[in-house]
Amino acid sequence: MKMVEQVAKAIAELKNVMARTVKRFRTWLAAQRNFLFARYTKDAQETQEPEKSLVQLPPETRAKLIDKVENLPSNPADQKAIASKLDEAYEIWHKDPSNADNSVVVLSSPVAAVSRILSETLEEWADVKQVRLKLLSLKARPIEIESIVSKLEHHLKESDSIKDEASNQLEIVVIPNLSWCFLRSIEGLEGIEYICSSLCNGSKNRFWIIGAGQVGWQYLNSVCGLETYCGEVFSLPAIESEDLEEWLEPIIKDLDIAFDEPRIDRQILDRDKNHKTSYFEHLTNISKGIGTVAIQAFIKSIRYEENEENEAKKDETQPKEKGLIAQTPKLPQLPDLESVDQYLLYSLLLHGDLSVSSLAESLGDLESEVQARVQLLRREGVVEQRGKVVKINPIYYPRVKQALANNNFIINRD
Repeated sequence: MKMVEQVAKAIAELKNVMARTVKRFRTWLAAQRNFLFARYTKDAQETQEPEKSLVQLPPETRAKLIDKVENLPSNPADQKAIASKLDEAYEIWHKDPSNADNSVVVLSSPVAAVSRILSETLEEWADVKQVRLKLLSLKARPIEIESIVSKLEHHLKESDSIKDEASNQLEIVVIPNLSWCFLRSIEGLEGIEYICSSLCNGSKNRFWIIGAGQVGWQYLNSVCGLETYCGEVFSLPAIESEDLEEWLEPIIKDLDIAFDEPRIDRQILDRDKNHKTSYFEHLTNISKGIGTVAIQAFIKSIRYEENEENEAKKDETQPKEKGLIAQTPKLPQLPDLESVDQYLLYSLLLHGDLSVSSLAESLGDLESEVQARVQLLRREGVVEQRGKVVKINPIYYPRVKQALANNNFIINRD
């Protein structure tokens, strides 16, 4: 009877620990629902796409659309794919910790908020598994990158119970955004070296889950051989048009968004498909299946005009009503880029986001010169800045990626 009580007490204690951890997850995530996690581009000074395309909407409608986009949960297809991969890798490790890989790396595009996707997925996953989570709760890259090792040691140090491999206490270490652990500079890789050492020499009671950007991972793998220290490396799959449509359906339904006729060439090719199906297939194609890009292109396509489907049902004597129409989605054209701009954009793809000072350090240029180039790219809409943090406007990402790849920048993971 006493043994039963002890087990029940242990389970209750673990649940309390899990509840506190999940609460910290939610608090951390809520603090990040800002510029870095935003799905809607809104530069601090410049009016950019897709914001520029929404100017003609009624203010109340515009605000409602933006609010619903920002409060969308992470793409369910991403969450399902991550949970499935984690289940598989974790179960293999759990059965034989001494002889199995002890980590999973989740790669996303540089303009997707991998922290948000991973965190929202792990809330439910960790609760089901009833395991302890140790979260690297950095909210940004340290201003002084030289301090990163001490910060990692502080956040990721092992407790005595985990160090004791004779104990059966397991712990999941989560690094939501590996990009915040390095800077491409002389001393900027010490954090990655620390993580490599921890992965290699860590206790068998620890399992690691790491979120990273694909371009940054390619770079780290080439200079540090990071992938040799890790187990499963998993890239988020491109979202399918059906999943994209299902993901955005609540917004479409609530705002009563209709779909315009597709272009004449699509009408010929897709003659058996309705306007909505053709729209989402085209949206998936131009966004390369990247959810953040697709959402921005979706927003950009929304117009406020007469809805022919509704008007056909009305009596001619009644006043015509206007509604929201999703026109054929398009990506904006990329302006001509000078060589210095290409290196600047590549650095942003490597790191996901950077302060102007860190961007200058990564490029080896004067901060004033870098800020001047950032200002030019902001006016073109290619990058956005809020406070001191700069990142690429997601709607330009497919064209930026292609332009850099055409100029021999290493973008894709082999």
